Amino acid sequence: MSLELSRSDLVVIDPLDVVEDVLEAAGWPAERDDEGTLQVVAETRWGDMGALFAYRPEPAAVHYSMTLDVKPQESKRAAINELVMLANERLWLGHFDFWADDGVIVFRYTFPMEGRDELSDGEVRAVMAASVSAADRFIPAFNFLVWAGKSPRDAIDAVMFETHGEA
Repeated sequence: MSLELSRSDLVVIDPLDVVEDVLEAAGWPAERDDEGTLQVVAETRWGDMGALFAYRPEPAAVHYSMTLDVKPQESKRAAINELVMLANERLWLGHFDFWADDGVIVFRYTFPMEGRDELSDGEVRAVMAASVSAADRFIPAFNFLVWAGKSPRDAIDAVMFETHGEA
């Protein structure tokens, strides 16, 4: 009896299976596209945002991104980048990026998968909560900059005050 395994004997585990199970259990609508990417709708205070989870074997990682429903003009590129930096200083988990080629602001996080096959339920829930919290807090700052002409500093200052309750 041989203890050696061939490549055909190995079971391939898709890390997105756990993500899909966690999202389904939490009531987050999600579906796989033709490329195996898991598309999800992230419900924020400012509306539904498109998000996705994608697995890449080299380097082994699961990437998460949520696109904010903010439409920055090309002329505001430098100011958007400065506001992204100011917002990122205030985030503990994940970060914002401005993808200039696509003209979108995204929240991103990457889970390294080296030496493991799947994410924990808690990791998936934590990054989803962090992205929704970041969107809830910072979308107004991006809109202040884009639509109200505020400076990056004024926009970030406007959203950083603490409120108690809702009006």
